[in-house]
Amino acid sequence: MSAAPAAPAAGAPQVSRGLLQSFRQAMAGEASTWAYIGKVLVALYLSGWIAMRLGMSSPGTAMITVLVVMNRNTGLVLAKAFYRGLGTVVGCAMAVLIVSLFPQSPVLLVTAMALWAGFCAGGSVWSRGMASYGFVLSGYTVAMIVFPVINHPQDILNSALERTGEVLLGMAVTSVVFDVLWPNRMRAGLRATDDGNLKDFLDFVAGAISGRLQGFEVIEQTQTRVVQGAISFEDMRATAYFDDPILRSRNGQLKLINQHFMAAASRFQALHHHIDRLQKRNQHEVVQAIRVVLKPLSTVLDDITLRGDMPALAAQLRHWNAQLDSAFAQQRRQLPPTTREGFDASALMVRRLGEELHAYVQAKARMETGKGQLRARAPRLSRVRFTRANDWYAIALAMVRCFTVMLALSLLWLCSNWNQGGLAVFGMAALVAMSSAAPDPLWVVRRATIGHTIAPFFALPGFIAMALAVDFPTLVLVTLPSMIASLYISTRPRFVVTGMALNVGILVSWNVGPQFHPSAQAYLDNSLTLMVGAFVAMGVFMLVPGLPGSRQRQRRLLERLRAQVQLAVSAPLPGLLPKFESVSRELFQQVASRTAPGSRASRQLFEWALLVHEAGHSAIDLRHDLAEQSLPSALHRQIEQALQLLGQLYRTPSAQTLREAKDSVRLALGELAGPQPQALRRVREHLFLLQMTLEDSASVLATYVRRSRRHQRLKELRHAL
Repeated sequence: MSAAPAAPAAGAPQVSRGLLQSFRQAMAGEASTWAYIGKVLVALYLSGWIAMRLGMSSPGTAMITVLVVMNRNTGLVLAKAFYRGLGTVVGCAMAVLIVSLFPQSPVLLVTAMALWAGFCAGGSVWSRGMASYGFVLSGYTVAMIVFPVINHPQDILNSALERTGEVLLGMAVTSVVFDVLWPNRMRAGLRATDDGNLKDFLDFVAGAISGRLQGFEVIEQTQTRVVQGAISFEDMRATAYFDDPILRSRNGQLKLINQHFMAAASRFQALHHHIDRLQKRNQHEVVQAIRVVLKPLSTVLDDITLRGDMPALAAQLRHWNAQLDSAFAQQRRQLPPTTREGFDASALMVRRLGEELHAYVQAKARMETGKGQLRARAPRLSRVRFTRANDWYAIALAMVRCFTVMLALSLLWLCSNWNQGGLAVFGMAALVAMSSAAPDPLWVVRRATIGHTIAPFFALPGFIAMALAVDFPTLVLVTLPSMIASLYISTRPRFVVTGMALNVGILVSWNVGPQFHPSAQAYLDNSLTLMVGAFVAMGVFMLVPGLPGSRQRQRRLLERLRAQVQLAVSAPLPGLLPKFESVSRELFQQVASRTAPGSRASRQLFEWALLVHEAGHSAIDLRHDLAEQSLPSALHRQIEQALQLLGQLYRTPSAQTLREAKDSVRLALGELAGPQPQALRRVREHLFLLQMTLEDSASVLATYVRRSRRHQRLKELRHAL
């Protein structure tokens, strides 16, 4: 009988070990998450403690700044801190200016504030990345400073200095903590993105040449991934500028590598589309000859050993480029004379691909080995800059929406004497401004509203326990469980937006001040008021839906995509190629992100993007021919006329303009009949490529023109009846 109770005791350590093992398995892979939460908590409570020691009136503002600036990547934290500081300073100056202009006119005062908030909301849509965040901060900082002293304008300077000091304190503490404690640098992520772009592109080239990649959907998906890779790299490069002094010193080199990547991708996509066009014309001899020349390139790119040695891969590509002339000459002799002109034009595209591909790999090799500074290998990349594309209708909508709603809610607050109405207006304005730049603003606002709604319930245990706090360590102890829970929620990918709103809502409900005296009235007022502001913001986006995703916006973006050909034929040549590449790719990405993959609209978008790239590159090549070659005056005038008609055709497609563009290119080719020197032969090849794109009856441009012509005839028939 005495031995019976020993069994459970002997099994207790085993149960404990089992529970410990289960806990370890559950926490596997969570080390980085808890390190991130630890850094946030250190920055959060350190900023609050410093603010209290300095006697600031609202330590909670410094703590909220930590929650707004925090991010897993140190570079993003530093970038957000920089733009938050800049936006806060600008907003502070604007708040003082507005109050000084309308000190005794509350209606005019809130109207001016609403105008400024609307302008900043539009600026957040116009700009990109962290600059957008700076606009948002500048907009709602005015409300944060002015609303508490709207009935006491003489206190505006003190309010501005206090709020700015609290924000800058939180920003500085967060930057130092995240830069010192387990910093998560962006260098590895940036390199991984760059290497991923190179791998995807080389796989694309090798697979398409060897025939492994076939079918429209596969090519479309690969093209979309290449475009996304270029834009993702640019976004990371712009942020990494704040993170790493090494990356900062190589910022220009990184931009140049991305431009080489986009140029090489465009050249190959144009060549691939050109080969498809030749097959549709039954010019199989030319296609086979080009594939014979390209086969060694596929072999080089499939070599895994070379993939890991950029200098060796660059040397192999240089060797392949050097062998192209002899390979083309051998294949040309075997072709019928009637197909040689088309073969020469195809050979030019292969040469351009080889040059761009070698320049891209060589730039990567120089970056990895650190031997020498990267320089543009061609004058067309002499001014490297990634230019963004914007939808001015979306910008105008964001401005009008934020201005109208903020003004209406501010006037309601002034008329009703709502005690905490200023906080509701402030919360609504901040949420509307921050959400306007999102691809789906309503989705963001809904998630944020959920976070603000549940925040008072998460904050309640900590608020009740705050009554027991007698010093700062005790305050940390009683509020820590709620903050850990909310911060952990914000680290889950599905609940990022909800978690961010939850974190901020908890601190707003606590209303942390210089003394440890929680107020139930302040708790209820702040919690309910912030919820009201969130619900108003959600109602705004439900009643005035955003333009992203609408058919009108897709149509406008497609029109802007086509208009890039007009840019190619009319903009100044210095810096034109990088601008054309970056803008057209971003427009393609914006439309593709709102088009169902594999749909008819997606296919048309992809075909338009290919045509725009082909026509744009042909126009830029011809313009460089005009600038660099001494051409006969008649030919010069004819090419300029063809370029002018090409831009007009893509800007406003019509059957008449298409016919005139074809005739103009045909006349220019007529000026180059017969044997010509090498320089003029290249001009003729550029014109021949342009002629092939215009005479492609199966292209989306020709289909669009035919459909427009039928539509016009139906309108004329209805009018006649």
